[in-house]
Amino acid sequence: MLASIIKVNGYQPFKTMMLREYWENRRAIFMTPLVITGVFMVLIIVSMGIFGERIHIDGESFTVGEFISQMSAFEAQKLQEHVNHMLLASTMPILIGAWFCMVFTALGSLYDERKDNSILFWKSMPVSDLQTVISKLLTVILVIPLVALGFSFIFQIFLLIVGSLATIGTEHSAWDLLWSSVNLPALIMAELSAIIMYGLWALPVFAWFMLVSVAAKRTPLLLATIPVAVTAVIEELFFDTHYLIEFIGRRLSINGGENSAMSNEMKQISANTSLDMFKSVTEPGLWIGFGIAAIMLYATVWLRKRNSL
Repeated sequence: MLASIIKVNGYQPFKTMMLREYWENRRAIFMTPLVITGVFMVLIIVSMGIFGERIHIDGESFTVGEFISQMSAFEAQKLQEHVNHMLLASTMPILIGAWFCMVFTALGSLYDERKDNSILFWKSMPVSDLQTVISKLLTVILVIPLVALGFSFIFQIFLLIVGSLATIGTEHSAWDLLWSSVNLPALIMAELSAIIMYGLWALPVFAWFMLVSVAAKRTPLLLATIPVAVTAVIEELFFDTHYLIEFIGRRLSINGGENSAMSNEMKQISANTSLDMFKSVTEPGLWIGFGIAAIMLYATVWLRKRNSL
């Protein structure tokens, strides 16, 4: 199956471009979430051995047995919310790492090919500038977070297994406390929906990063941040408003502004959670963002057509 995925049969330019993005950004796509997942697995195993199987939650220290005893006293609904919250919170380091990979991959996506002169080779291929830009955009807002989601699922299963092993020799049932309290298919679908909706809401910001990447002569990060910072300062000094910063913050954060609906839905995981999160597609702010992103992506394609180096 893997061989068929990575093999290009005949004229398949877009598949070729997506494979190119993987090989050029495999550290950001694959290695970063792999390393973060492995490090946290090792830390959990080592910390449980060194500290006498003690875990730390909200500044309090518990043995695994004490923590399981507290969970066993919860009502079914509260237990389900607690387990889901624990599993969702456990994936944050992986997703934060993926977020940084998304940002820096977007900033370097079109700058690096000019820096190493590979743009000359790719412009000689029968691939349009639009296909190139779209393949890079999809890699940033879809491929990187989806791979991170796969590693998040592995880490969540690892935590459930560790918790199950901790119940051995006790009167508590791992099935009653953990496995029956979490709906893994619904949880994965909810996380997948959150990633898709986040990508749609954050599209204008990543489109800006790509526009900066194609225009920057050096240091895309500075070109992306300095104009925004200057504009925000001018806005505050002359108008006493913070619309630009609030716009960017809402687009980049899943916990605030328009994205708050996604955060609220993730607190109650059910079969309808994924569908509920897609309700935000009707909000005008999302479509305004699409319009802004389209303008910046058009400018990105236009600049790439005219710039070889």
